[in-house]
Amino acid sequence: MSGVAADRLECRWCGLGWNHPHRPGRKPRFCSDACQQASWRDGIGTEEYNRRRRVTEERRRRTLLIEGYHREFAAISARNPLSSDRATTLYFELADSGPDDCSKLRRIYRKAAARRHPDRAGGDHQVFQLLQEAYRHFKDLEDLGL
Repeated sequence: MSGVAADRLECRWCGLGWNHPHRPGRKPRFCSDACQQASWRDGIGTEEYNRRRRVTEERRRRTLLIEGYHREFAAISARNPLSSDRATTLYFELADSGPDDCSKLRRIYRKAAARRHPDRAGGDHQVFQLLQEAYRHFKDLEDLGL
């Protein structure tokens, strides 16, 4: 025998036993990260785990969408203005409404502006400016009767 002291530990999730060199401090309670995560999922319940996953996926999707809006806003310049078709599409995307709501353009814009305003929670300056630019194009088309 080499004389190295070892503790016999058992995983709290799967029950697997292993030898662990005796060291001061906290002993591991799980044999792997997978067992620790399974224990955590079991502790919060399947419904709560699925809800948290949906929230995380929604947050990731929203972040990617906003990054796309930032790229689109950065591409707008005097030489590369926003096209009318894209302005119309962006207007309804940012307002979270459909093209069938054309009769209430101002009301749709005000609701979207209140939701996207940088001073509000979840608001973003560049996305708000993109909404304003799209509304301006869409309003110009309406004024021209197109």
